[in-house]
Amino acid sequence: MVASRKAGPKMKTRTSAAPPEGPITYFAYGANLDGEGMRRRCPGSRPVRLARLMGHALRIALPQKFPPGPGWATTVPEKGAFVPGALYLLHGDDLFALDGYEDYADLYGREEVEVESDQGRERAMIYRMAGPLRGAKPSAEYAQILRRGYRENGLPMAALEAALGAAMGQENQAG
Repeated sequence: MVASRKAGPKMKTRTSAAPPEGPITYFAYGANLDGEGMRRRCPGSRPVRLARLMGHALRIALPQKFPPGPGWATTVPEKGAFVPGALYLLHGDDLFALDGYEDYADLYGREEVEVESDQGRERAMIYRMAGPLRGAKPSAEYAQILRRGYRENGLPMAALEAALGAAMGQENQAG
């Protein structure tokens, strides 16, 4: 079930025998920012540059249809906000590995979005949690993975800490 999601990759059966044609640009904003975990799931992929998903905020949540449990990172529309992250080029079976890890299509769906990077506006695939959503506290291990990924990539911790603080029911702190 979902609770074991971050303990190790949960592989699902492929819906297609062939990997996608060509590389896929993927925007990571949560646990996939953690270099160690991402190298384990997608050994041929590396972050290529930092980017931001404008008009969205980071949240720790669960779909309302799921039983109570630990929350995971997702993005939600929010005017004036942005979600920091990193762009990866996915190759071969990387998409299938991430689909299993992200519990696609039960917990997360895939979407194409526009992100901003030092190269300008780019199209990228993201995993976004299927709504409606409810806030949920992350496990301590998951919060540590998120913080490590943000630090490794030099991303602003304020966005992450605000999402974690809101999920923990604490007053959001900037900085």
